[in-house]
Amino acid sequence: MISGWFTQYGKRVLAFIRSRISDFETAEDVAQDVWLQLSRQDDLEEIEQVGSWLFTTARNRVTDYYRKKKNIPFSQLQPAGAEEASDEEGSTADLFFDAWVDQNLPDAWVESRDFWNELDRALNQLPAEQREVFVAHELYDIPFKQLAEETGLPMNTLLSRKRYAVLHLRRYFSKSELLQD
Repeated sequence: MISGWFTQYGKRVLAFIRSRISDFETAEDVAQDVWLQLSRQDDLEEIEQVGSWLFTTARNRVTDYYRKKKNIPFSQLQPAGAEEASDEEGSTADLFFDAWVDQNLPDAWVESRDFWNELDRALNQLPAEQREVFVAHELYDIPFKQLAEETGLPMNTLLSRKRYAVLHLRRYFSKSELLQD
């Protein structure tokens, strides 16, 4: 049973994790943890959608990895004055698109090629500066500090660009027919 699922989903799960963790060995370790967790499940027959279970678990393991890693202090992610900021003014939550996706979009759709095509369309609507920061940080996991060093731009500029990109993407996907159902 598990070996069949591994054959069917193994490469896709690893690719999904690699899209979020750039270090290959770390991504393999995280993928191995996903399969280990599956093998420890007592009720394998009760898992209705194995693909959804695997990708949700993978997403959670990636989140756990970054929580443990903590290579960017929270204070550096927080734009000046954000501690008093309301949702309208912006907050550090505006920097994280994946958390919004997890809460608002169906897992099966997020794991589909259609989602990635829509994401590409939405990203192409952004100004190049915002798109580049979003892609580098969100999809390639390049830390803001490294982006600031490579581009010579202030970290607050990069944070602002990422925030605007995330807000645009949230609006774009909020209009999606999937959310209307």
